[in-house]
Amino acid sequence: MDYGDYINGLRLRHFESTELTDYANRSRNGKQNALPPPPLWSNIRATLWVLDLFREDIGKPIVLVSSYRSIQYNGALPGAAPTSQHTRNAAIDFQVRGMSPAEAFERLMKYRNASVFRGGLGLYSTFVHIDTRGSNATW
Repeated sequence: MDYGDYINGLRLRHFESTELTDYANRSRNGKQNALPPPPLWSNIRATLWVLDLFREDIGKPIVLVSSYRSIQYNGALPGAAPTSQHTRNAAIDFQVRGMSPAEAFERLMKYRNASVFRGGLGLYSTFVHIDTRGSNATW
């Protein structure tokens, strides 16, 4: 089984495996990203399930802009936390077509407040960060 097969096996309604696997082909400042190693695969499951539910509820396309980052690739991104949940394959940065990042963030805060998930939510000018680290963090 490869990572794409694993993602397809999650039976998500609104995301294809290539939306995650294609990100592995990115490079920055000479540092190549990669697919997550198999021991990290399951870390993304809860995050994807929350986003899949969110997509179903809002009825708008979600564009994944960042998912797993290798340690080297993460280090080449300005401002990226060295212990980012992206390096654990538990985080996704995304945009919603037809919804501002602030609106998406507020809707996901309601999910978190209703105990749909426990994790991090970050609001940025052009995207939202979500992770399922198991404890709540907000920025």
